[in-house]
Amino acid sequence: MMLPTLRLWPAPRAPPAPRAPRAPRAPWAPPAAGRPARGLCARRAVVEGDEHTAAVQRWLGAVIIGMGICPWAKPAGEAGGIRVVSSTAAKPREALVDLRAEARRLRGAASPVTTLLVCPAVEAWEDFEDFNDFRENELRNGEALAEEFQCKVVCFHPCSQASNSYGLQAGDEILIQTKEGDLAGTILEISETSPRELTVQIFGQVDRGAAEMAIEPVAERICHVSEGDALQLLGREALQDEDECRSILGRAPRVVLHLLRTEDLEVVDDKKAFETLERNEQVVEKLGLAGFDELVKECG
Repeated sequence: MMLPTLRLWPAPRAPPAPRAPRAPRAPWAPPAAGRPARGLCARRAVVEGDEHTAAVQRWLGAVIIGMGICPWAKPAGEAGGIRVVSSTAAKPREALVDLRAEARRLRGAASPVTTLLVCPAVEAWEDFEDFNDFRENELRNGEALAEEFQCKVVCFHPCSQASNSYGLQAGDEILIQTKEGDLAGTILEISETSPRELTVQIFGQVDRGAAEMAIEPVAERICHVSEGDALQLLGREALQDEDECRSILGRAPRVVLHLLRTEDLEVVDDKKAFETLERNEQVVEKLGLAGFDELVKECG
């Protein structure tokens, strides 16, 4: 299931002026067993049923489920499989403690099957660039909890803005051109070199013999390709300089860290996922940026 952002912050604004590059920060790593994490507090309180979770619940109902953005959300919600809680954390690393606790709770549970951790009190995250730094460095583009908790993290922010370099970022599913034909895969990492190199986990091969393009599953493997070999962002007609679609779908009425179990992601039908991406593109084209933001604002 896919989810967007939180909204207690101001309405979406224009992207800030470019800032000087920051020195890279070492990603956070869990402490050794039996040792407390230096500089981290104990888990903060998580709250159910407050104004922040209510806003996110309205957003789920009106936007994600109501507009069919994620077809897997409705059955999960009807079965009581979506847990929405607010963190009282005021600092990013306090929120990370809560996120790890929620991932631990989610692991192996029959229900819920997914958790949305709402983070309305982290002042540093009012600035989307600071939040995006946290996503890239601390959460390693959503993969930081995959090995320990078998969970991936999808991030949402009221002012979400996609990368403007071909619209590509880690986690995107793309088609690439190879000697074996056109392959489908997920971007795991993008190098800082020029030209940029993509580390891609291949999961399918394109069959263009059918009336409609189909992706046939193949044994997963890792490959390294140049960014110029990327043909298409799945669900899009072409790669764009500014990916307005992802910017819009990454927005919600508050900042949200969405936990997804990898075992649930593995059983998602690739064809249905591809159809969903195409349909979401049509929804975005119909509503436009202003229309979608208005829907998000109405959720609180």
